[in-house]
Amino acid sequence: MNSITSNPARWENPVRQSQQAFRSLLQALSRPCMPVSMPLPEGGAGSLPPELAAIALTMCDQDTAVWLSPSLDTEEVRRWFRFQCGASVTSSPAMADFAFAARPEDMPLLSDLSRGEPEYPDRSTTLCVGGVSFDREGNSLSVLASGPGISTSLMFYCNLPEEFLGRWEENHQAFPQGVDVFLCGQSMVAGLPRSTCLKAQKEETSCM
Repeated sequence: MNSITSNPARWENPVRQSQQAFRSLLQALSRPCMPVSMPLPEGGAGSLPPELAAIALTMCDQDTAVWLSPSLDTEEVRRWFRFQCGASVTSSPAMADFAFAARPEDMPLLSDLSRGEPEYPDRSTTLCVGGVSFDREGNSLSVLASGPGISTSLMFYCNLPEEFLGRWEENHQAFPQGVDVFLCGQSMVAGLPRSTCLKAQKEETSCM
């Protein structure tokens, strides 16, 4: 009997905990690049990090298509999404409502995800990335974040690869279309909406 069958990741109190998780996600998007704590489910979901399982349990249902990074694309994780969320798994990132990557190095290219349509920019993919560290020491990415929800600007540290900045700038320039991102790790989530501007630490100017 595998871990999902015997003890699948799930809420002990589905109504209360899903509401708490939803509020954490809303707060993360409304205050970009400021990590907030979020409730985590009990049990396991294979190689799916608990923070990503929390997002899936809160946001995914039978009308949701999800894409899984290669390290997550196992029968165990697929089965968990089917039985715990009712969601279907797609092999095409552009067709996904939510894309899940276990680690920053597993992220798909933002350009491979759906940016929505000019008339319906909300029909874009939301990328959820696990294994993120928000500690200042030892992280590869130090950026100045500015935009809606940020008073003036703030410094943000995480272990995303440096090439992410160029990809994010292209995504940001596509606003109001574009991909939104949840960065997850250490029982926390940080929101990165498409309206947020990221600049390398050495650049001290902010933009809206």
